[in-house]
Amino acid sequence: MLSETPDRKGVRPEIPGTAAFTKFMRVLQAVADRPDEMTVARLCRSTELPRATVHRIAAALVAEGMLSEGDNGRLHLGPRLISLAFRSWDGSLLRQAAQEHLVRLRDRLDETVHLAVHDRGEMVYIDKLESYRTVRMASRIGTRVSLHSSSVGKAWLATLPDEELNPLLERAALISHTPHSITSIDRLREEIAATRMRGYSLDLQENELDICCYGKSLQGPHGKVLGCISVSLPRYRFESMRRETILEAMQDCVDGIAQVAGRHP
Repeated sequence: MLSETPDRKGVRPEIPGTAAFTKFMRVLQAVADRPDEMTVARLCRSTELPRATVHRIAAALVAEGMLSEGDNGRLHLGPRLISLAFRSWDGSLLRQAAQEHLVRLRDRLDETVHLAVHDRGEMVYIDKLESYRTVRMASRIGTRVSLHSSSVGKAWLATLPDEELNPLLERAALISHTPHSITSIDRLREEIAATRMRGYSLDLQENELDICCYGKSLQGPHGKVLGCISVSLPRYRFESMRRETILEAMQDCVDGIAQVAGRHP
């Protein structure tokens, strides 16, 4: 995660008067991050909250439908939370503007396509279209990925003017997600410069082993950066497929989204 150094664990400072709400959000985030493994005991370790507090919060969230509890005691995001989230995503102008062109991109390449937006120092996938071929990827709608290790993150960083980029990099805590992740600020600067020059970003197994990605930013009215798209491939197809084929398809997608977004300033 690209974030300020004091926030290495991803726990944001509490705002006065919102301590209880912050604890609820920490529990929800922990469950969202590890949906197949989280129990009350693991929540205690993950959130560093007392067991009684975690038990009370989890019970309240289950009662409100924000979490659900399986027979094995594992907690998952609840139907009410998922319904609210999808209602919001379906109402996103960007997602609506991009949908038709993302489908065309996926069908043209038969590879997995993501749409992401920046949120508090990370990129969040707001849409994902799976390849028709069987490839298991960890990502899903709502997944948050680091700026320095993902193609969408590096594409977004490359759009920032130096006066915004430099302070961000100075505070960066570069976490290694795989042995291929960039962990040096100087190396990241080089990668951002290369992304600007070639017009697209690369993730070479930096966020997930055996998965490589191309990324491009989406420009809206007046040059505003709306988000980023990526095409994700297994490493063996990444190495065998013509780069020009992928980049041409991505550029057509970006241009199509820009045209639609221009009608919805």
